[in-house]
Amino acid sequence: MLEKMREGSQGIAAKIILIVIILSFALAGVSGYLGGSNVAVAVIVNNQEITQASVDQAYQNERSRLQQQYGEQFEILASNPNFAQQVRAQATQGLISDTLIAQAINEMGLRVGDEQIKNEIRNMTEFQLDGKFNNEQYLAVLRRASYTPAQFSQSLKSDLARRQLLQMLVGSEFVLPTEVDIANQLQAQQRVAKVLTVSASDFEDVAPVTDAEISEYYQNNSARFQAAEQVSVNYVLLDGSTLVDQVSITDAEIEAYYESHQSDYQRAERRKVAHILVQGVTPEAKQKAEMMLAELNEGADFSLLATEKSDDTYSAKNSGELDWFEAGVMDPAFDKASFELTKVAPVSMVVESQFGYHIIKLVDIEASEALPLSDVKVRVETALQKEKTNEFYYELYQSLSEVAFESPDNLEEAAGAVSVEVQHSELFNANNAPQVLASRAVLQTLFDQNFREEGMNSELIELSENKAIVVRVNEYKQATVKPLTEVTAQIKAQLSAQKSRDLAQQFVKSVMVKLENKESIEAELTEKDLAFSADLTFARYTREYDYQVIQKLFKLVKPAEGEVSRQWVTASTGDFAIIELSKVIEVDASADNSEAKAQIKNMLARSTSDETYQALVAQLIANAEIKYPVAN
Repeated sequence: MLEKMREGSQGIAAKIILIVIILSFALAGVSGYLGGSNVAVAVIVNNQEITQASVDQAYQNERSRLQQQYGEQFEILASNPNFAQQVRAQATQGLISDTLIAQAINEMGLRVGDEQIKNEIRNMTEFQLDGKFNNEQYLAVLRRASYTPAQFSQSLKSDLARRQLLQMLVGSEFVLPTEVDIANQLQAQQRVAKVLTVSASDFEDVAPVTDAEISEYYQNNSARFQAAEQVSVNYVLLDGSTLVDQVSITDAEIEAYYESHQSDYQRAERRKVAHILVQGVTPEAKQKAEMMLAELNEGADFSLLATEKSDDTYSAKNSGELDWFEAGVMDPAFDKASFELTKVAPVSMVVESQFGYHIIKLVDIEASEALPLSDVKVRVETALQKEKTNEFYYELYQSLSEVAFESPDNLEEAAGAVSVEVQHSELFNANNAPQVLASRAVLQTLFDQNFREEGMNSELIELSENKAIVVRVNEYKQATVKPLTEVTAQIKAQLSAQKSRDLAQQFVKSVMVKLENKESIEAELTEKDLAFSADLTFARYTREYDYQVIQKLFKLVKPAEGEVSRQWVTASTGDFAIIELSKVIEVDASADNSEAKAQIKNMLARSTSDETYQALVAQLIANAEIKYPVAN
């Protein structure tokens, strides 16, 4: 039978079929390269595409930032029907601005060299151990952030180029002294006003919410009542902190480790010096110290001079001598000078420190020496335990990675390779994931459609320096709209609150009309048990009152004598306030306050630089070709 198949495969018909199959694969491959990709494009900026996935990620980042910033008030903020749309628009605009800035940087020819990138990475504290760059730490941090070295270098290069642009803008701005004086005068200004506060709670239950309104709101805003997509997960967790008890250490290993790491267990070089101090950092003090140095150079006795003339009375009693000390203990300048002295040249020049001027003499040197094992055994054992645990962890890490890949249709074999149990989670969404599954890299994997549909194990995901995980979707529940019965109370509360706010706003507007027409509002205020406050004096940056009210107050026009300037504003609490400005108090700000003026100058410079940057972005947007492809 095999022989017949072999013969048939050599026939003309078989060859034709084979050619057709090869051509179909080839053409399919070519069309994949030549044709459009399946990646959804949200915006095209000067022919550069911004994907929908990028917009989604930017939206999630901005939402998370707002949630962190506003804390418990975030739910109130997010309940606004336009919240999601506004945040998404803001995120999209941010991506467009970033793209335009990157394009402008490229056109300006701003470049960042590879060596500059390397130096920047080496100096980042996130990648350092004991103050020095560590390549393993660097790679581990990148893995946890789901970056490759190439991706991170490119991102950093873009960031440094952007910094160059910002420095160009900041460096080109200046602030005139008259601008500082005017700003100082305005900042010191005070204003006298009365405030009427009107709260939505004053209008509760005035207009009840009907079932028809609830139903209509639900139908028009069903997307707001979606239960987020959920997954339940099986996972294998490799935690290095649980491996310590599995690593044993012998005395022989401790001794061998000590012998091979003796440089880590050295007593540092110590020095004993004497000094003469002339207190104070003044020209007179320096001159006095130089005169004493001249005396020493002419043969004067250091001990006698220190005893009689040093301003350090404590050491003067001991001929200027100080206790033994290691490098890095004393004032930096004093320390440096002390450790540069030699037995051939034991006396320093005049050394300036924060305390004054010193003349330092080397008394003795105690060379560095290895500490005996008995003194450092606990330190050696701890270091060895950590090293062996790390080695054991990375052995298991490699095994887990290999077995999870080689047996992708189950986790039991992977768990067995590292002697742990497969763990399970209940259904959760991206916002309430269990802590162990809440990292960005894990969530991106779990909520990726392709990963779910494959039904395989994930790659080994590094959670921290000594913790990694392999995950597998157990169950997926797609996003669904919650039933009306479940959200009726929520909708009713929202509609009721909105109606109360609308009525409060209408009340404020009607009161404003009457006040402008010089009509009495006593009846309206009495009905709602409301009243203007007494005259209050406000400073521009007072914290005792709502900042929105303060901002509006200091924008009002200065009233004529006997008149008031009046306006209403929505406070940050959601209440409404009518403000009546009656007097502007100009405070004398002519007194020289260099510190305050320096702060104002910096503030004005930052503000001007920001305006310049925003103007650049606006100009780039105005001249750009921005398209929003219609989804297929």
